[in-house]
Amino acid sequence: MPYRLLPLPSYPVKTDMWEELKRETRPIMVYGMGNGADKLFERFDLLGIKVSEVFASDGFVRGHSFRGYKVRSLSEIRDEYTNFVIVLSFATNRAEVIDMLSGIDSQYDMYVPDMPVAGVEEYFDKDFYNNNYSEIIKAYGSLSDEKSRAIFSSVVNYKLTGRMKYLLESYSERNEIYSLMPVENIRVTVDAGAYNGDTAREAKEYFKSLQRIYAIEPDKRNFKKLARYSEAESDISVITINAAAWRDNSAGLFFGSGNRNSTTVATASFEHREEEVKMIKIDSLTAERVDYIKYDVEGAEREALIGSYETILRDKPTLLISLYHRSRDIFELINTVNDKYPNYDLYLRRLRCLPAWEIDLIAVNNIEKGN
Repeated sequence: MPYRLLPLPSYPVKTDMWEELKRETRPIMVYGMGNGADKLFERFDLLGIKVSEVFASDGFVRGHSFRGYKVRSLSEIRDEYTNFVIVLSFATNRAEVIDMLSGIDSQYDMYVPDMPVAGVEEYFDKDFYNNNYSEIIKAYGSLSDEKSRAIFSSVVNYKLTGRMKYLLESYSERNEIYSLMPVENIRVTVDAGAYNGDTAREAKEYFKSLQRIYAIEPDKRNFKKLARYSEAESDISVITINAAAWRDNSAGLFFGSGNRNSTTVATASFEHREEEVKMIKIDSLTAERVDYIKYDVEGAEREALIGSYETILRDKPTLLISLYHRSRDIFELINTVNDKYPNYDLYLRRLRCLPAWEIDLIAVNNIEKGN
C-alpha cells in the first residue's frame, strides 16, 4: 500500500490528546465498554476529564449500564446532542469495524487514545515524548528502510494526538513481514508467547524448511491448547514449555487470563488470576542452532531479549519482537537490539488495527541476508 513519510513531531511538543480533552468544552462521549473503558475512566478521573455519555454500537445496546451511565446508541446521542467529542475505548483488527469507525471519524471529532497494554502505566504524552526525545530520535535513525521510518513517525504522531488518520496511513500486510526474512534458512525456532499454537502454525506456513519449534507459554489454559496442538502436529516437532520467557531461570508470579493478555508480575496491568510460574531464559533451552526467535510476551520483551543474549550472539537468528505493550517499547526495544547487535538490519511493520497494536520489529542479521 502507499505510505507517506511524516516528520516526527517538533521538539519540544507543547500539547497532546489528553491536554486537548482537558480543555474541551463540548460533551465527551466514550464509545465502548469493558477493560479498555475502565482504564480510560481511571485516566480521565486522574486528569479531571468529565464524561457526558457512554454509547455502544447499535447491536450492543440492551438497556444496561456501565459505571453508572446508561449505555446508549450513537443514534440516540446524535438526536440529543448537536456537537460532541467521541473517545474510543476498545480495540479491533476487523476490517469491517475499522471501516465503520473510519466513517464515524469522518463525521465527528473522534480520539483513539493510546493506552499502555502492560507494565508501569506510562502514557505516551507530551512530557513522555519530550523526556525521551533523544532515544526516540535514535531509534528512528536506526531503522533500515523508508517504510519503517514512515510507520514509526505515524505511530508517534498518533500516540500524541490520538488521531486515527495516522494509523490508517501506514500499515503492512502479514506477508510483507515474512518477506523481509531469510525464510528458506529457518529450520529451528523459538516461539516466546506461543499462546494456543496459532503462531506455530503461522511459522509452519512461511518457513518451508521448518523442523522444530520450542514453544514457550506461561498461561495454564493456553498451554493446554498448545499441548493439544503439539500432540496433533505430525509434520514438525513442537516442544512445549510451560513457562514465561525471562532474563534468568527462576520462579515468579503470573497473571493468567486464558487469552493473549496474560502477563508476568513485573509487567502486569490488570490483575487476573494470580499463579506461580516458571521463568526461563531462552539461552537455557537448547544447544542446537536457533534460526528464528519470536517475542510476544506481553511487556516482558526486554527481559526475554536479555535472556537470549548468548543464543543471539552464537546463532545470529532472525528476530521478531512485539513493540506495543509498553509506551517505551517503540523506541527502547529498537535501541536495545541496535546497541547489542549492531550487525542487524532493523525493520518496523504494523498490521492494520486500532489502536497502535500489532507493531513488530523484524531484525535480520546482515550475514544471513548475504550482505
